[in-house]
Amino acid sequence: MNVVYASDDNFVEIMGVSICSLFENNKNVAKLTIYILDHNISKENKQKIADLANAYGREIKLISTGTIVKDLSFLQQDRGGASQFSRLFLSKLLPSDCTRALYLDCDTCIRHNIEDFYNQDFEGKTVCGVMDCISKQHRAKVGLPENAIYINSGMMLIDLESWKANKIEDKITDIIEKFHGKIPYADQGILNLALQEKIKLAHPRYNCMSIFTTFSFDDLQKYRKPSICDTKADIEDAKTNPSIVHFVTLFCASRPWFKNSAGPFFDDWKHYKQMTPWKDAPERHTKKNLFQRIGASFYIFVPKDLGLSVLGFLHSRVKPWLMGM
Repeated sequence: MNVVYASDDNFVEIMGVSICSLFENNKNVAKLTIYILDHNISKENKQKIADLANAYGREIKLISTGTIVKDLSFLQQDRGGASQFSRLFLSKLLPSDCTRALYLDCDTCIRHNIEDFYNQDFEGKTVCGVMDCISKQHRAKVGLPENAIYINSGMMLIDLESWKANKIEDKITDIIEKFHGKIPYADQGILNLALQEKIKLAHPRYNCMSIFTTFSFDDLQKYRKPSICDTKADIEDAKTNPSIVHFVTLFCASRPWFKNSAGPFFDDWKHYKQMTPWKDAPERHTKKNLFQRIGASFYIFVPKDLGLSVLGFLHSRVKPWLMGM
C-alpha cells in the first residue's frame, strides 16, 4: 500500500497524527509505504517522522517538492498552503514503479483498516474519491456542468498508470494556463476539471468531512445547496462509523488541534496524537478569516433556518463569484 501526504513544517504535526492513525489501524497490511511531499519540513520534524516510522517498522520516504512548488507559486491559494499544489504532479514525484497510491490530506484520521478500499477495481477510471457538496454555481465557475461529478481532493485513490496514460498532468498544465492561475478551490478545482469522466465515486465513509458530521442532511442542503450529492442514507451511515474522518475548515466548527476544541471524532484524533513524537506540542489558537467569523456570529445569533438560508446564499452564489477574481 502506497500512501501519499503533502506537508510543510506548519502542518507536519497534524500529518503525523494522521500517519499514526493509519499505522495503528492497518497493522496487518504486509507492506505500507508512506511518501511525504516535503515542502521545507525542518530537520527536527524529519527526525520525528523517522522515529514514528521506526516505532511501527514502516517506511516513510520524503520527496522534496521545492522546484515544483516554486514553479507554481503564482497560483491562487484560497485553501491550504503552497505544498497542496505538489499533488497535481504525483507521477513526476513518485517512483516510476509506483502504480497506485492513496493520497490523504494531513487533516485526516484513519479509523479502520482500508486495505480492501485500496485494492479495489478502478473499473476503467483514474481516480476514486468522495463527492463534495458544492452548488452548480461553484461547478460553473470551474467550467463544469451542474451535475458533473466533483470530488473533495482530500482523499484520492489514484491509478497512476491510467493517470499517465491519460496525460492528466498535461491537462493540469493546460488548465493552469487557461485560468492564469486563478482557479476556484485552487488545486481541487484543477483536479476535478482535469479528471472529468475519469472519476469513480467512493462511499462517503472514506472521506467523512466535517460538513457531514456538523450538519444534518437537511441543513447541509440548505447551507451548501449542492446540485448533486450523496444520499441521506449514505451520509448518515458515513458519519455513524467512518473509515476516514476529514477535519475540513468550517465556519461554525473547530478542529481537534485547536485549544478547547470538541466535536465528532475529536477524541480519536487526540488519542492518536498522544502516540506520536508530537504528543507534547501545545494546542493551537483558532484563526478564522473575516468571512468565517461573521458567519459563525450570524449562525449563533439568528434563527437557524434564516441563518442557513443567508449563509447558503453567500456560499453558493456570492463565493463562486468572488473566487478566481
